[in-house]
Amino acid sequence: MKPLISPTAARQLIDAHLPTIPAISCPLDKCAGRILREAVTADRPLPPFDRSMMDGYAIRAADIADGDTFTIVAQAPAGTPAIELGSTSQTCVEIMTGAVVPADADCVVPYEVTEPIDEQTIRLLNPSDHTTGNCIHPLGSDHPSGKILLAPNTAIGGREIAIAATCGSAQLQVTKMPTIAIVSTGDELVDVAATPEAHQIRRSNDLSIETALANAQLSAQNRTHLPDDAAISKTKLAELIEHNTFLIISGGISMGKKDYIPETLDELGLQNHFHGVLQKPGKPFGYWSNANCAVFTLPGNPLSTLVALHHYVIPAIQQAMGAPERSAPRTVQLAEPVKARDDITTFLPIKLGTNNTAHSTPAQNSGDLVRILQSDGYIELPPTAAKTYAKGETFEFHPWY
Repeated sequence: MKPLISPTAARQLIDAHLPTIPAISCPLDKCAGRILREAVTADRPLPPFDRSMMDGYAIRAADIADGDTFTIVAQAPAGTPAIELGSTSQTCVEIMTGAVVPADADCVVPYEVTEPIDEQTIRLLNPSDHTTGNCIHPLGSDHPSGKILLAPNTAIGGREIAIAATCGSAQLQVTKMPTIAIVSTGDELVDVAATPEAHQIRRSNDLSIETALANAQLSAQNRTHLPDDAAISKTKLAELIEHNTFLIISGGISMGKKDYIPETLDELGLQNHFHGVLQKPGKPFGYWSNANCAVFTLPGNPLSTLVALHHYVIPAIQQAMGAPERSAPRTVQLAEPVKARDDITTFLPIKLGTNNTAHSTPAQNSGDLVRILQSDGYIELPPTAAKTYAKGETFEFHPWY
């Protein structure tokens, strides 16, 4: 293994050597969850006309001075062309919410503050309450034509889809979804449907990784298991590296005689940026890449795999896709003192409590799957010369996907 580096240095090296993911043109109804790679601008003013904000009657406010009774001369449903009141005083147009306000009207009076006199005549109940501009959403008052409404690198959700549709963007330039492969390793692992021998366990890390990726709106296209065989590993890894943008490997990366992965990646011509981080759990974590593929090597213990995936892998993939920078992580306060270390960063599983507190839920060991269930996420505890992190100290909280 190379000399150990800090978690901060590891993140910096990953960020500096991420593959470039191209943009593609995508139909609007297929853009959910993708990253926008172009600006979306208003193709006309918003709203595009003086819009009625209520069901009621469009009038000239100046006519109120001549009386509180108005004659209905027309109807203006939403989705119909603009009409006019005409030159006769004390006339009104019955109008629906969202309809175009007549060009010679300047006030909308809601139904509930009027009373009918007959089928063609209404009276205003509180005439002095109604003035120019009432209940009218003016043309262009939200945004002018040409204004950028969605900036590049925006994550596309339901609100963004609605804005793009309003602007007539039937196609959008978005980041192509990267191809992601997950690899588990080890002769001791068998399929989840198999009955393990006494010396075997069922595979779980690959499914855990796939699920966390899916919860982060990322999709793995391939799950593969490799035996502890150098030749087979080299052949399969070469194929996966050629056909995927990201490769996530769990296991086979430590110092054991059958941990072939690091040597194999070197033989395949990938650049090793680091192999070993001053952290617990997950010290053997490593990162290799070439121009087209990034390879994350995660320790095989479940907690080590989860921490490395959440702290490094998912954020790196999101960054490569052009996702917006995350807001500052939530901070929490220790509910009780925690033993400190001066030589290594500790990722401590915690359970959230009341008043933004964090209760330590350390695993018995990195393979303690069930204990992890008691935690909501983890906090990052940097090295310190102090013997303990004190109750009330604040640290960044990272939730599990």
